[in-house]
Amino acid sequence: MQAVVRDKLPVDLPDKRAHCLAAGLIARYCSVSEAYLAGSGKELRDLVGVGDAQWSDWRADRAGIGCARKSQKDSDIALCCANSDY
Repeated sequence: MQAVVRDKLPVDLPDKRAHCLAAGLIARYCSVSEAYLAGSGKELRDLVGVGDAQWSDWRADRAGIGCARKSQKDSDIALCCANSDY
């Protein structure tokens, strides 16, 4: 999962788009279960750590997974995330 995010996620994206795209790419290259696990794990880490847990981040993760389910290419996921209402 970390390799997918490191190698495939563009830098300097707005926060919600990064969540959407990261979850979508993890779903595409790993599995949907791992995408949910990564998203929930990140929010739990934010909740108990120094981060800022946000329900809207979780919604963006779910949108990305939905984008991956209906996309054939990475660019389709990116376009879907760009047009999503997180």
